[in-house]
Amino acid sequence: MKKPSPESLAEDARYAGRLAEALILLASDHAAQHRLSEAAVVGAFCWVVGRIVGAAARAGRGELEQLLGFLVVQVRHAAVSEMSRRDFTLH
Repeated sequence: MKKPSPESLAEDARYAGRLAEALILLASDHAAQHRLSEAAVVGAFCWVVGRIVGAAARAGRGELEQLLGFLVVQVRHAAVSEMSRRDFTLH
């Protein structure tokens, strides 16, 4: 398999960030409209990610444990990044 170029990786990261922001907005709106708890929203995202990881493993795009390990690193990175962001609420 050919290694992706740095430019291609940067473009993927940019579009992945946009997708993540769009999913957060969609989930926030849906959760507010249906009065879902934070736990319900987190559970829904876990279910979706689990299905994606399981499908990738089933299709031979990695071993399940390796994919889950990658997922843990990504979730930890996102959580630490979010914790360090400033909250820009208007008072």
